[in-house]
Amino acid sequence: MTKLFCQIILFITVYKKVLVEINEIVTAEIFARYALKFAKLNNASLCFFFIHKKGIKFEKISTILKRIFLEAEKNHLKAECIIKEGERLKELKDIILKEKIDLAFLPSDDFKKTLKLPCSVVIIKIINVGKISPKRILFILKGDLNYLKEKTDFIINLSKIFHAKVFINYFGKGENIEKIFSSLKRHEIKFESRIFPKFSYETLIFQTLSKKIELLAVEQKKTEFLGIFKLDLVSKLIENPPCNLIIFKPYHRK
Repeated sequence: MTKLFCQIILFITVYKKVLVEINEIVTAEIFARYALKFAKLNNASLCFFFIHKKGIKFEKISTILKRIFLEAEKNHLKAECIIKEGERLKELKDIILKEKIDLAFLPSDDFKKTLKLPCSVVIIKIINVGKISPKRILFILKGDLNYLKEKTDFIINLSKIFHAKVFINYFGKGENIEKIFSSLKRHEIKFESRIFPKFSYETLIFQTLSKKIELLAVEQKKTEFLGIFKLDLVSKLIENPPCNLIIFKPYHRK
């Protein structure tokens, strides 16, 4: 069994079905293309989901879906589209459970509630469309780390999708960070890391700007209590991100 085949198996076991929410915002197609790249690397199936209010017109959405479906077809990916009328969060939860979605790519609208959805969630905020294929990605990790496999796989995914240089800033004293570093090395992911004893928002912003980061990926482990980051910090980042932003919430699967 080759090393490449072993790495592919790693991805397949994590995410089998990827959902992306399509809406009428300018960056909706970017979310869809991120999800498509992710599905291709994981050999996963895709579900494009559009939730609408009564009476809405579909011209713009139809154009986006047509382009994305053609691209999915070219990449030999299984894809389906579900269009429903109703309340967004309720319909999202229902479709995630019904379709057994592993990972959902969502815009930053009402992020506090979308973080509670029953699957892993990637919330995306794009502020620079010229940097949608980032070459420098900073991952922010903090506290006592768990979800080690999924977290490591997520870093590997983004690194491989964009052929990007990886930076990791860890704020804390947990031993598990070394396990993540070891796993990344085994998968031949080149990265630079820094460990800080205590979290500082100012340090986060300074590292982002000084390293000329094009995509900032911040983990939000859970929404109960304080999570890894307080939700007010996530709100601050989403409202005023220093660059394109991903909030990633792993989900425990029994």
